[in-house]
Amino acid sequence: MQTKICLACKIEKPAFSFHKAKKEKDGLQYSCIECSKKYHAKRYIEQKEKITEQTRRYRKENKEKIDRAQTIWKQKNPEKVKEYQRTTNLRKFGISKETYEKMFSEQNGVCAICKKPETFIHSRTKEIARLAVDHCHSSGKTRKLLCKNCNTALGLFKDDQFLILSALNYLKENNV
Repeated sequence: MQTKICLACKIEKPAFSFHKAKKEKDGLQYSCIECSKKYHAKRYIEQKEKITEQTRRYRKENKEKIDRAQTIWKQKNPEKVKEYQRTTNLRKFGISKETYEKMFSEQNGVCAICKKPETFIHSRTKEIARLAVDHCHSSGKTRKLLCKNCNTALGLFKDDQFLILSALNYLKENNV
C-alpha cells in the first residue's frame, strides 16, 4: 500500500488520506485531507469577507461557464439532483427525510384528509408526486402529509375553518 508523509502534521498516512493533485510528482496533495480541512476552515474564518467577495466576483464574471457546468452536471446526475431538491424542500418545513418517511409510514402512505394515495403526476418527470408536507402558515408548524388536491383545497380556503365549514354546509344544503 502506498503511503505518504503529510507535510502539515508530519504523520505517514495511506495514499487514500490525500486528495489528488495532478501537478505533484506522486499525484497527491502535500497535506492530508484532515489537515487540509483544518487549514481551509481556519483560512475561511480569518478571511471570510475576502473569500466571499472573491467568490461573488468569480460567479459574476463566469456566470455562463458556471451555468453550463451546472447544466451538464444535472444532466449526468439526475438522481442526485432529485435527492438534493427533496432534502432542500423538506428542510423548508424543518423536517428530515427520515421524519418524512416516518410520517408517511404512520399515515400508511395516504393523505391525512381523503385517505387516498397521491395520484398527481408531474408534467416534467412523468412520475407520481410525493405527498405534500402540510403546515400552518401562521405558526409554521408541520401538520400532516396531504395529497396535492387536499393541500391545494386547504390553501384556497386559506386554512380558514369558518370557510371550510361554510363550504360543507353549502354542499349539505344544495346536494341535488
